[in-house]
Amino acid sequence: MSTSAPRSGPSPLMLPVMMVVVIGGVAGLGFLAGLGPAAVLGALSAMFCLIAAFGGALWPDLKLLAVFAPAMVLVVAGPRLLAEVSVVAAIGVLTVIVFAVALLPTFGPRFITVGLGLGMGALFGYAFQTTGTASLWQVVTAPALGSGVVILLRLLAGLRDPDKPTRTAVAGVLTEAGPRGPDAAIRAWRGDRQRTWLGQVLDGGLRYRTKLFLLTDRAEQLPEPVAAELRAVLDAAKAEAAVLAGVVVDGGDPPAPERPETTAELPGATSAMVDTLWDGLDRVRAALAGRDRTPANSRLGAEYPGERLAEAISWQSAQFRHALRCALGVLLALVIAAQRPGDPLMPSFLMAVFMIMQPDWRASALKAWQRAAGTLLGALALAAVLWLLPQAVLMPLGLVTMLVGFGFQQRYPIIFNGCMVLMLVGMNATTRHLDPVPVLVEYVLLILLAVGIGLLFGFAVVPGMRTPAPLERLRRAIEGARAGLTSIAGQLGRSRAEVDVRGLIRQQRRSSAQLHELLGGQLKGRDDTEANRAALAQADDALRGLRSGTAGLLLHGGDVALTRDTLDWLVRALSDSTEVAEPPEPRTEEQRLLIDSLAADVVSLRTATAALSPGSAARST
Repeated sequence: MSTSAPRSGPSPLMLPVMMVVVIGGVAGLGFLAGLGPAAVLGALSAMFCLIAAFGGALWPDLKLLAVFAPAMVLVVAGPRLLAEVSVVAAIGVLTVIVFAVALLPTFGPRFITVGLGLGMGALFGYAFQTTGTASLWQVVTAPALGSGVVILLRLLAGLRDPDKPTRTAVAGVLTEAGPRGPDAAIRAWRGDRQRTWLGQVLDGGLRYRTKLFLLTDRAEQLPEPVAAELRAVLDAAKAEAAVLAGVVVDGGDPPAPERPETTAELPGATSAMVDTLWDGLDRVRAALAGRDRTPANSRLGAEYPGERLAEAISWQSAQFRHALRCALGVLLALVIAAQRPGDPLMPSFLMAVFMIMQPDWRASALKAWQRAAGTLLGALALAAVLWLLPQAVLMPLGLVTMLVGFGFQQRYPIIFNGCMVLMLVGMNATTRHLDPVPVLVEYVLLILLAVGIGLLFGFAVVPGMRTPAPLERLRRAIEGARAGLTSIAGQLGRSRAEVDVRGLIRQQRRSSAQLHELLGGQLKGRDDTEANRAALAQADDALRGLRSGTAGLLLHGGDVALTRDTLDWLVRALSDSTEVAEPPEPRTEEQRLLIDSLAADVVSLRTATAALSPGSAARST
């Protein structure tokens, strides 16, 4: 299950403290409410819910939690209660749940943590064995209490400045050096009520950013006196953009612009591109003056969630094959767990299998190494404790160690996994009055078994499809996108009444699905580098942006002539030519935002191509 996703919310230092407070607080509330041993189930459900609670601004997070919280209660309590009637049926339901949550990342990076939380919650809820009996209302109320506390915490944490994460994401378009910024900014803005002024900032930022990348590349190709003056202009633009970005995030009025005058004659279309660069920053400045908070209702970034899910239900889909591998691996783990009913170490075993399996072999191997190394490190530390100290210190030492371990969870997972050994073995040996040595040996063996299952089903059982080299993949994807846009442009009639817009969008979705799988396929051998993965991911984001932007033009772009001219421009921009004309001039704010976002995606594709072609400069449009 993939666990890497862009996040906003508590700082890395605050998150461990928040987790400890939430877990302890929910456990205490659960005992006071009469949940008994099931209070632990509520505390852990709160932790899983907290994983997905902070991903953006307050409003979109609350919308997500409105669906996520009931789903958490259902997956935690459902299989657990069903197991009392039929263990086989519960295992079958859990396998389906794991398959489904492994497909959730197709909806976007925000859903990686959602799937992670639901998957771990379902497995922990099923495997968790209460010491004594737990009634129906206790099993259901426990995860509901945990989810409710997290919703309240998220509400309180965001009341002071509810949309600051959105402003920060949009301001990032002005300052981020990497070319993947617009995708996250568009998603953040679209999900948070689409304030008009932030849409104008986004539009101006996209226009500025596009020309900045192109002019930076052009400065490398001009003779030195002219290039030096152009670089001075770009440095001044970056400084002004940074100031404007700070005002977007923190409020206030921007200072008057200070722009250098150019004395050298800039060749070709360079002078016009500089004018467009400043125009983008002027649009940001104008948006800051008005700060119109009415909803824009833009189609920018709009994409029906079912479209991505439909694309993923295919053998060619890497996400589908990953979901199938996850389901098979967890199924085997559940069958093994069924042979040891009541074993308190089974929840850790099942969640370890789930966490190790990642969409690609490299990530799975890294997770397996972190889990195995951390477990062995913790086992050695616990062996030293048992040799030097009395067994009575195991429980307090384990709890203190776990509190410390939360602080290392993100940056040093090996240390965190080692702390888990001390906590789990110490807690179970003390509360169940067991010899800690056999408990430790069993835990180490279970984790090593989980590593074996995770690696086996993480790759070998359902191998991926053979794919070409990274640069060839990208060239094929761009050519495929160009062919699809050419076909759509050729079908546009002279009036909107003659156009089957929905049919054109469905055609575009079908033609682009294979392109995304081509870019997202597993890299192998020497091709499997961080730079190649980043470039292909950047290209994939850009192609998705082109698709959603084109759909927005088809649905709300106004007259068919402008839409056809824009598609013709896109076809030329995606060709191998080095010079492409400026995009058509929009007539409305919505058209301007859509066309500027398309231009930014074209530049992103070209920089990705350059990154996969060492020694070559990015093509200039």
